[in-house]
Amino acid sequence: MAFLTAILLLQKELLSFAPNIQLNLLLILLYAKVLGLWRTALILAVYVFLDAFFWGSLNPIFTTAQWIGWMLGPLITCLCLKKEERTVPLAFWTLLFGFLYSWTMVVPTAFTLTNNLDRLGEYMLVDLPYEIILSVCGFVTVLFLYEPLVKLLRRLWQQQR
Repeated sequence: MAFLTAILLLQKELLSFAPNIQLNLLLILLYAKVLGLWRTALILAVYVFLDAFFWGSLNPIFTTAQWIGWMLGPLITCLCLKKEERTVPLAFWTLLFGFLYSWTMVVPTAFTLTNNLDRLGEYMLVDLPYEIILSVCGFVTVLFLYEPLVKLLRRLWQQQR
């Protein structure tokens, strides 16, 4: 599980030159499908802490919201989409997940950046293109990479056990 956490962190760092282009949505979906809710929650807790630590955003408001936002993916995947294995429905779920994650971050990010919420509407409008990028990136990566990666991860996870 430490290796999977490292992959989550490393890909984000390697892709940080492009805003919201990342494999987080795909990887979280894969982890939830293969490892289940509790292992994925543990990976995400470590990931969020290290990510916040490295990027200098380690504060209770922002970090808690980030963890809640990322946890929406495995929660809904494991509770509502547990038996769903078709790529297209999972890609559409990931499209929605990108927006849900972004919306959990709107208030904490706006508050952290401006120290007030008077201009929350403006922040949401400015953030919308980045939400779209994150969601579309998740949709496309799940559409093209989910099937081969879930097979690989399941095989590796079975060998490891």
